[in-house]
Formats: sequence, structure tokens, C-alpha cells
Amino acid sequence: MQAHTFIGHSGFLGRSMDKSDSTRGRAARTKLLEAAIRVFAASGFRGATTRRIAEVAGVNEVTLFRLFRSKEALLREAARHYASQGAQPVLPERPTRPLEELAAWCARQLEYLRRSRSLIRKCMAEASEHPEMAHCMRHAPSLARMELESYAEKLNLGREARLSRNQVKVACSMLMSVLFADAMGRDVMPSMYPRPVARAPRAYAEAFLRLMGLWDEVGDGGPVRNRSNVADLVTSKRELEL
Repeated sequence: MQAHTFIGHSGFLGRSMDKSDSTRGRAARTKLLEAAIRVFAASGFRGATTRRIAEVAGVNEVTLFRLFRSKEALLREAARHYASQGAQPVLPERPTRPLEELAAWCARQLEYLRRSRSLIRKCMAEASEHPEMAHCMRHAPSLARMELESYAEKLNLGREARLSRNQVKVACSMLMSVLFADAMGRDVMPSMYPRPVARAPRAYAEAFLRLMGLWDEVGDGGPVRNRSNVADLVTSKRELEL
């Protein structure tokens, strides 16, 4: 398809963008976003020069500035783009097999966090100078936490000894925290986490259900010797509300 020449309102000659131009522009944009994240994760903000990003993307540096105007704008957009590709929700709308459902969810979260480990570490290291990068990286974990809390509240409904909302939030925070710690720290302190690695998601799901006082709901956990209320395992409701 040919590009067509036209005369704009100002009287200057211009070109209408055809479909192939638009497709090439989108492809270049995607390449630059992906390259920017890889270079930032490896070299940090200062090391992520526009020249290096363009080289990794296989795109002319002039094109980079035409599409994004500045390195700062490119990196911010790249962080948002990456965050939007986070672990997708896998918890069902209605809990039916809590252990299996939570184990699959934990596995998906761990996979995403481990894949993002270098980027997350770099964002944390540079958070004081470039807080916008860390802010973008909170998107996927925030969605995951909301999904987990919604699921946990449904598990909590209809029980004789229902947990308070704060207690459910504490249990969810503990699970989210251990997933993050595993993903960020296993390569440094492997003995601190469940082994083999493939066993970790199920182990964390089991611990979460015990903390929620729901171990007898999973069906294959054996007899329950002590259905401790989460208030006893964490802290009292009054302390949580202080």
C-alpha cells in the first residue's frame, strides 16, 4: 500500500500514514518497551542509555525519541507495560477445592515474581531516586492481593467462628509476604524455603489454610488435631485495630 501525499491546513505537504506504517510503528514500540525493561533490569536507570536500549531493540535511536520523547518517558511506559503482563488471576469465583486452587495460584505468583526478580531488585534499589519505577511494579502484586483477599473472605463466610476482616487481611499479607520472600531470597538463602522448589506452592497453600483455621476443609490433610483460630496464631483483634 502506498502512502499518499496531501496538503495540510498549513499548506505544507504531508503524508497520510498507511497500515504498514502503523504496523511498523507498533512493532517498534513493543520492541523498545521490552528492551527497556531488560536493559534497566541489568544496568539500572543510569546504565539504561537510549543508545543501548535502541541497540537491544534493533531500532534506530531516532525512532526511540520519536515514539517516546525521552528516556524517562520510555522507562515509565515500559514499567507499566511489564506490570500489566503480570500473573493472571487463577482463583475461581467460588471456592470448591481450596488446597488445589491455592497451590495453583501460589505457583503462578511465584513464577511471575521469579521471572521479575532482577527487575524488582533494581526497582527497590533505585526507589529513592526513581520512585515511579517502584510504583509501576506494585500494580500486579496489588491485583494479586485483592484477588486473594476476595477468595479468603468467601472461604470465611458461613463458618461458626468467622474471622474478622482484619484477621483475614493479616493471613493474606503473610502468604503474599512469604511468596515474595521466596522469589527474592531463595537463590541467596535456599535452606530457608521449602524443598524441592516444586513443593513450595502446595506447602504455602497448606500453611495458609491452617492459619485461616480451614485445614479440615481441604479433604486430604488428615485429622485435625488443633483447629487454632487465626486470632491465636497471629494476634488479637484489638491489637490489629490499634
